Amino acid sequence: MRRFAILLLVAAACGDRAPGDAEVAAARAKASDAAAKLMGALFTELQAALAKGPPEQAIDVCADRAPAIARAIGEETGLSVRRTSLRTRNPENAPDGWERAWLERATAGTAPAVDDAEVVREGGGYELRYVRVVRLAEMCTTCHGAPERIPAAVREAIARRYPEDRATGFAPGDLRGVVSVRVPIGN
Repeated sequence: MRRFAILLLVAAACGDRAPGDAEVAAARAKASDAAAKLMGALFTELQAALAKGPPEQAIDVCADRAPAIARAIGEETGLSVRRTSLRTRNPENAPDGWERAWLERATAGTAPAVDDAEVVREGGGYELRYVRVVRLAEMCTTCHGAPERIPAAVREAIARRYPEDRATGFAPGDLRGVVSVRVPIGN
């Protein structure tokens, strides 16, 4: 909240009308809903893929379906919705500067445990930057767990698709990354 208060003071000094509490609360609710939709849909598809066949099928869900789901939610809501982490599997999911700083604070234990948001000046207006923490679920250790415990067929499939993979070595409950949502305010 301190950063938000400073932003309001700067905006007032520059003659801009900064977003009010109600606008920020509405933006945060939209962001939270979008993040929940992405995580719910992804979890459902992962469970179905793992129940249907070999665990390598889950790689396709995270690689292909997750970005498609995020795009669909973004198109439906007009928001930017994506997944990111400090240890990415897909280099296209690398964090931007704001996300990286937040993830580094989370890794150091100085960020909220579930979600967080900040209003930032972006271009000619304001936007809410929102993150929802993604903790590794037990079922995800098949692809993201200790490398020596990942089945050989899964390791091979990951290596073929992502030769620079850095997304292993996690245990259940570890911070895997975040769902990041950007909500324009008053633009």
